[in-house]
Amino acid sequence: MKKTVFFIAAIAFSFYAQAQDYTKFQVQRAKMFSTYIAEQMELDESDQKFVYDVMLARVYNSNAKIKSENLTAKEDKQAVYSAEYKVAQQKLAEEFGAKNARKMMSLSNEARKKADNN
Repeated sequence: MKKTVFFIAAIAFSFYAQAQDYTKFQVQRAKMFSTYIAEQMELDESDQKFVYDVMLARVYNSNAKIKSENLTAKEDKQAVYSAEYKVAQQKLAEEFGAKNARKMMSLSNEARKKADNN
């Protein structure tokens, strides 16, 4: 019985995860972050994929919250970005440790600044 419930839950979760429609911008942004981090820290492919997933969730969740709450003030948006930054850093810390997570998030900011200046 437990296996059946777990199996159904796993299938439902996989449909939910695939149901999210990421925009081209969100995918490109996450790819830019994860590629830059992987190059700077010499991550292998599976670690880069994990970082990509975390960064995609970060970008997606930020945009979704801003849109759902119809936020327009810079301070309100900044609060959302900051909260998602912390969530992403926590997920990375669970996988890579706190020190590496801080470095990855710092590198993501560096990548963002470079991309925004181009």
